[in-house]
Amino acid sequence: MEKNDAAAQKWLKEHLPTFVADANEEEYRVVSHTLVYSEEFEEYVFLNFRHTSLVVSLDRPEADQMILKHYGEQNILEYRSFVSDGNLVGYNMPLRITRVCFQPAQDAAEKVMPADIKKELVEEALLKDHVQTKVVAAGPKATLYFAWRNVQKRFFLFRFAQMCKRHNVKISNLRFAYIDPLSIKCILLGSIVMEGAIVGNEKKYKGFIREFEMLKNCREDILTALVDSATITGNQANVLRAIATLAEQILSDVNAALFTEEMCLEAFSFHPELTIKVLELFNAKFHPEEHDLKIFEQRRAELLKALTELDTGRKKHDDRRRAIFEQALNIIDHCLRTNAYNYHKLGISFRLNPAYMDNVKGFDRKTKYPELPFSVYFVKGWNYFGFHIRFRDLARGGMRTVISRDQEHAKYERTNMFTENYNLAYTQQKKNKDIPEGGSKSICFLYPNEDVEFERNIVRKELEGAGMAADKIKETLAKWTKEQTMEYLYYNQRCFLNTFLCLFIWDFQTNKLKYGKYVIDYLNCPEFIYLGPDENMHDCQIQWLAKEAVRLGYYSGGAFISGKEPAGINHKEYGVTSWGVLQYVKHVMKYLGLDKKERVTFKVTGGPDGDVAGNMIKLLGEHLKKQTQLLVITDASGTIYDPEGLDLDVLTQMFHKVQPVSEYPPEKLHNGSFLLCLWRTRDQGTYKKETLMYEKKDGKVVESWVSGNIANQVFRTNAHEKYADIMVPGGGRPRTLSMLNVNDFLDKDGKPTALAMVEGANLYITQDAREYLEDHGLLIIKDSSANKCGVVSSSYEILAGLTLTDEQFAEIKPELVKNVLSRLEKIANDEAAAMIAYWVKKDKKVKLSHISELVSEKINRFTDDIAAFLKPLDLSKPENKKYLDVFINYVPECIKKNHLEVCLKRVPDMHKKAVISTDLACKLVYGKGLDWEPSVVDVLPSIL
Repeated sequence: MEKNDAAAQKWLKEHLPTFVADANEEEYRVVSHTLVYSEEFEEYVFLNFRHTSLVVSLDRPEADQMILKHYGEQNILEYRSFVSDGNLVGYNMPLRITRVCFQPAQDAAEKVMPADIKKELVEEALLKDHVQTKVVAAGPKATLYFAWRNVQKRFFLFRFAQMCKRHNVKISNLRFAYIDPLSIKCILLGSIVMEGAIVGNEKKYKGFIREFEMLKNCREDILTALVDSATITGNQANVLRAIATLAEQILSDVNAALFTEEMCLEAFSFHPELTIKVLELFNAKFHPEEHDLKIFEQRRAELLKALTELDTGRKKHDDRRRAIFEQALNIIDHCLRTNAYNYHKLGISFRLNPAYMDNVKGFDRKTKYPELPFSVYFVKGWNYFGFHIRFRDLARGGMRTVISRDQEHAKYERTNMFTENYNLAYTQQKKNKDIPEGGSKSICFLYPNEDVEFERNIVRKELEGAGMAADKIKETLAKWTKEQTMEYLYYNQRCFLNTFLCLFIWDFQTNKLKYGKYVIDYLNCPEFIYLGPDENMHDCQIQWLAKEAVRLGYYSGGAFISGKEPAGINHKEYGVTSWGVLQYVKHVMKYLGLDKKERVTFKVTGGPDGDVAGNMIKLLGEHLKKQTQLLVITDASGTIYDPEGLDLDVLTQMFHKVQPVSEYPPEKLHNGSFLLCLWRTRDQGTYKKETLMYEKKDGKVVESWVSGNIANQVFRTNAHEKYADIMVPGGGRPRTLSMLNVNDFLDKDGKPTALAMVEGANLYITQDAREYLEDHGLLIIKDSSANKCGVVSSSYEILAGLTLTDEQFAEIKPELVKNVLSRLEKIANDEAAAMIAYWVKKDKKVKLSHISELVSEKINRFTDDIAAFLKPLDLSKPENKKYLDVFINYVPECIKKNHLEVCLKRVPDMHKKAVISTDLACKLVYGKGLDWEPSVVDVLPSIL
């Protein structure tokens, strides 16, 4: 080919006629001219036009990756490649011209896929977070059509190109379009023409799709090199990532610095030969077609031998990596179910035998975790991981999400997640003493959203390219950012919960897992689990989860989650937890003689927008308004102090408006008071940040800005240092008050800054700090007693949900709420009276927190004993009517009145027996007192 434009144009017409037909005159001219001087350019020549780019290159195997990486931070809507039918003159490869389009055509969606396929896929994508796919084969090529909700744009196609290269898939034509692009319901439509060995090969196609379905949630890490080199598959890498995250939680109790998640991944990367043995072991136990326990035992022995022989000459590193591989083996040994081989999954999940906790070298489990749970579930996605821990087969407890602000915060919180989950579930087990369900808790840990800024820049460029005015762009981006921030939370919660549910939902007709086609189940029995709302579980997610449980076919349907509308008792709306806390506050006031005082001062953690704290403030205003002076409130937004008392009417209005304490009107402050607004800051240079504070001085509100250190000091200490008669922790992270800062709660004379503490929040104070303050004279009602009424309300809601349709529930709801609140008041007063009576009887030599533990221990022990007795009995037989009557008496009056027959039919016998056991145990302990130890003669009248 001669070195001139005419010769280049002739060559293109002869060898790339498809490109010539597609290009406009300007594109054709520029590309031709580029070929004339091709030897002087880089391997990839990027020609940028207004809304499209053309990339001129040789047809190299990695071309798609290089091009899509180059445009990784732009919104690609069309990607087409044209390859010459012969080598470019002077080269040993064909010429490749790639068109990359960034501007949608008016009929873009219609060009992506046929209308009937689009309708089918979009309808499913709006309902589900999974990618919806359809493949249409045509000879040596196949077109993959897909619809996917709210996919991030940054480097998504680059990751797709990497995946295609790993699977030897050639992509010649990609088209994309967005439906509702600025909404959280944005749907990405895509069509991808594929060539290669995958077409017509079902096994290879399934492997490709299994990895593609997880692509939205994957990024590059140290394992990516093993995947790119075909040492392991993408799905295997996801399994290893899950094992690494779980191993960190286990091994951090041995050495948190040595055994981080990153260190675990490094071990898998450093010793790929051992990693392959781990994956072969996993495959031998769980692959739906290749599992073989004889091979598993053989490979297990081989892995142990290899680990014993590990010796690279660097003992410290060998020991560390060996411990990590041993924990991978421990996890596989104790895993009873996994969804790793499933399709349409949103994360990797394991159902574990909790005995794995006893197989950690260098760690005495009983010192930190005194009782083995009944079960542990672990779920891992790219942006989240979490656990569900329960202490009885039939169990319920809240679902909380821990949101990390940034990577530093994430690293601090991350390693504590199993411990926090265990302690919450263990506390729940003690707290659930009054109900048939045992204690459980679920935690989803959410990594910081590091994509939102990049995605916002892509959206900004699109809006600018569309000619939108600057002020309109600013407004649009603000709305988009807010919605995407919430959607990041909701999406990851949905992924966690869907993955969790699909690993235990049971088909009672076939007597196996409903979604177990690709699951090897070593547990092989149904599990009875219920959830309730907890931190960062918003009403819309509660409603979604109820519908999802119904859609997936869980036996209890929407009763799986409590607090929903209309067939639920919303904790915040009815203040069920705080109603119980108030009963303990009244008992404490009576014992201390505060009920006769004109003025009783309080300090509260958790804001007026919160469930427990907000309702507590509201109830103080309704029931103890004449006496109450609320001096201090601290929540995530800031902290406030007013020596003359805050305005309860204003705070109640803030509760109804869902406003945090930082929104308290400064003009309502009295002299000597202040309001620190932690979320209102300003930068004073690169290294200095100041926080807004309002103070009332000489009758005037003074606005000032205080340094970050002073703001932090005031925020951390205000609720602990300021004096009040009673403190009610109604919010705050676990371990907020610990031995590290417990002296903040003592005055200069070493006396507590309150007479009593009634713990409305779970785990606000550590046990050692609790005992320390009790030794210094603080009267403490522990969390497992004080805030138990929320779970009791949820338990009654489950019972009603199992019995009634949603319409029936809504119809009787007002009466049901009255029945439940009455029951809550009774059990709170019964326990408070029993605890204080026992404390006084023991001359106050036994700590009240220990008495709370004793109440739970006794009721749970009696419950388990009675349950063991009832287990073989048939409740339908006449001779067992006396036991069934206990259940009937437990049922709320409004259900008993019109729906008893349905209740007896729909509530499983296991649940009935749990109700009978718990109800009898509570009556024994509350009725006979905490120092009563039964003999056979004592027990007979109670069960005959």
